[in-house]
Amino acid sequence: MWYAIVLAVGLVLAAIGFVMLKNSIGFIRTSQRAMATVIRLDPVTDSDGTTYKAVFSFRTLTNREIIYYQNGSSRPASWSVGDTAEIAYDAAKPENAKLLTYWGSFVGTIILMAIAAPMLVIGGGYYLLKPFLR
Repeated sequence: MWYAIVLAVGLVLAAIGFVMLKNSIGFIRTSQRAMATVIRLDPVTDSDGTTYKAVFSFRTLTNREIIYYQNGSSRPASWSVGDTAEIAYDAAKPENAKLLTYWGSFVGTIILMAIAAPMLVIGGGYYLLKPFLR
């Protein structure tokens, strides 16, 4: 019974991960590109101490300046003021942007697949090997 639940949850997570992958690839294919520059590092303080979140600035094709806040923060800072990175944005809604890094583009898919893979192996492996275990 538990193996069926583990397998079912793994399949659902994998399916959601594939949909997120498809959406990310679609966004990257249809988006506009710009070079973004780190304009400052915002400190984020919590019980573990202070981490730093990069704040980027970029200009759209219509010369509109957009401020983009990095999703995660780190210690030490991943970026320095003045660093540049390529960014993809939706031309209709430039606030909807993503850093064109592997982690920035596929973080949701990576996390879901990392959780789903062992569940699929455990749940699916049980049913594949069940005939040999008797």
